[in-house]
Amino acid sequence: MKKLVISCLFSLVISFSVIAQNSAAAANKNTALRCLKLAENCLVAGDWQNALSQAELGLSYDNSISDLYYIKAAASLNLGGTKAAALRLLSSAFERSSWAGYTKNGARIFLADLLSDTGLYEESLSVIDSEPFIYSADAEFIRIKNYYRIGTKDSLSQARQRLNSDRRVYPSDQRFSEIFFMFESLFMSEAERDGLKYTIPQIVITIADSYIAKLPDYSDRNQELELMAVSFARGEEKHRLIKAIDAKNKNLSALLAIAALRAGIYTDEQAFDMFFSASGSELSLDLLETFIALLSDEAVIQRAAETLADYTGTLYIDENMDLQYEFTVQYENGRPQYIKYDGNNDGETELYSSCDFGAPIFVYFNTSRIQFFYDTFPRISKVHYSDNNLIFNFLHDDFVFSPFDFMTDTVFARTGAEFYIPYISKEIAIPLPQELIEKASSFELPVTERDDAKIVYTLSGGNIVFAEFYEKNKRYAYCDFTKESSLVRFVDYDNDGSFETTEFYSEIPFAQDGLRSEENNRIVSSVFNFIDGRSDLYLRKIQVDRNANTFCEFSEEYLEYNGKVTIWDNDDNGLPDCQYIRYPQKTDESLIEESLYFDSNGLQILSITLADGVPVKMNSEGTEVIVYAGETEGLYWIDQKGTLDEETSVLDFVSRGLEQGKIDLFDYEEQRISVIKVGSSYFCRKVPATVVPLEEGAAE
Repeated sequence: MKKLVISCLFSLVISFSVIAQNSAAAANKNTALRCLKLAENCLVAGDWQNALSQAELGLSYDNSISDLYYIKAAASLNLGGTKAAALRLLSSAFERSSWAGYTKNGARIFLADLLSDTGLYEESLSVIDSEPFIYSADAEFIRIKNYYRIGTKDSLSQARQRLNSDRRVYPSDQRFSEIFFMFESLFMSEAERDGLKYTIPQIVITIADSYIAKLPDYSDRNQELELMAVSFARGEEKHRLIKAIDAKNKNLSALLAIAALRAGIYTDEQAFDMFFSASGSELSLDLLETFIALLSDEAVIQRAAETLADYTGTLYIDENMDLQYEFTVQYENGRPQYIKYDGNNDGETELYSSCDFGAPIFVYFNTSRIQFFYDTFPRISKVHYSDNNLIFNFLHDDFVFSPFDFMTDTVFARTGAEFYIPYISKEIAIPLPQELIEKASSFELPVTERDDAKIVYTLSGGNIVFAEFYEKNKRYAYCDFTKESSLVRFVDYDNDGSFETTEFYSEIPFAQDGLRSEENNRIVSSVFNFIDGRSDLYLRKIQVDRNANTFCEFSEEYLEYNGKVTIWDNDDNGLPDCQYIRYPQKTDESLIEESLYFDSNGLQILSITLADGVPVKMNSEGTEVIVYAGETEGLYWIDQKGTLDEETSVLDFVSRGLEQGKIDLFDYEEQRISVIKVGSSYFCRKVPATVVPLEEGAAE
């Protein structure tokens, strides 16, 4: 009966717990949905900051609601965020695919627009063309933009056909006329710059005429659109429209200068003055080339050459005719000062370069976080991989790398000016560290054995021959790599300027798995930090010679299966004073340790053997003696076990300090007790007060 009651109570507790959890989750979801409603209202009103705040608050309560990611992405972009960040948020929205309202189609349109602007035209079309198919002014505008940007004969035909249809369906939506004239003007100007005859397709004439019939627009809502449109007018109609626009124009306009110069209404000089006055310190390469190509007056052409030679300002370059600027180039006195490149227009700069009178000093790849420093472009002096702080150094012409070229603008060359614009090759491949080793003179990277430490490897023919170690630019070690099977490193551990420690690293012999261990890998990695991740080395031996007299005061050799041999020469006479051996220990084997002590002539006077920390054998002057465990842990008696009172006296004596491996004596009642410290243990022997043990005499 008791068991039944307990079982019922336990079930009730679990039920209440589940109900409480479900209630909390439901409450959080309801709060998130209220935040969503407020965020939607703010988004519609254009209150981007509050829309963002409400979306983030909603996600803090429930991060499964797709609508909140969409609103956060839209608000963030309008607040100056990047398209790349907005795409990541939209990706989260569609991965969750949990839509609370009617915003999914809006999110699809937003996603398609971002994909189009970042060069993913086919993916953009797939988003709005997939089921359920979206037909709206926004969707149609994105489709037309994609077809224009794809740029094939078939896609251009589709763009124009859709425009011819959509202009009737959406007659008041100015986006369609804008996108039409912007792209078609671009095609016309390109042919003009290249000196080619351009025949306007009939469907383009039909669409253009339908818009031109409504000009001039005296509301001045979109003067740029009017100026692009008049380029497609014919005969007297073109002159009439340009003069009408010129008459009502109250502002300087680069487009008006081009249109009026093209139609013969402005002289070259008039157009020149208007164009550069309107453009100020910011120019579009397309417009600048189009204008320069139209000049015919030699005096004005000379002015253009001088203006270009002295140009100080920003030039924007659309490299793929998508109506977006991939290059931003700052010029000073006609030469590039810095270059920014965003190839997919996602708002995250892919490449940045600073120049000295047109010659690149360094180039930074943002995506891979790699910097290339130049001696004289395109000869590289240094390459820096920022993520792992790896630096390669180069000499002379050992490494030549140009992620972009500077080309003389052929249109500007007609004026006699040498004006250079950057061009990025799509075939450029950023080298991997392993590829640079063959060309570098040295490379450096951080090591973890000290704070703020680094290693500098010297290379010859792609092979490491030497290494130097620095802590805050002070050298504390160096290493010779010329020997085939071992490395010798000299280290200044006490920072006194003397390299007192010698470390020997060797290759692990084939099939010697006992020399491999996580600890060894950690040591080798912290010291050398090999970029190829090699794991075939182990620390074989270390020696310490503090006074540089060739006698090592300390040495330690490492054996397989965690074994080692340690030797101390405390009096620095070249002979061992004591030695510790930790024998190799395989799995399930006992740990065998041996401590040996020597006299001033290097002859062994005492040895102690332990198994799993327990003394099992002692040899004193060639004679094996019996060892007894005392009542106190870590205290042992030789030959004869002492009393508890004697152990108390021993503990009191050693508490004052006892040197490792040295035999000491103290008087106890009518006898003497010798004590030697071995590791953390003490070995004692009772001797008559009148007898001086051989061990003491040898030690002295």
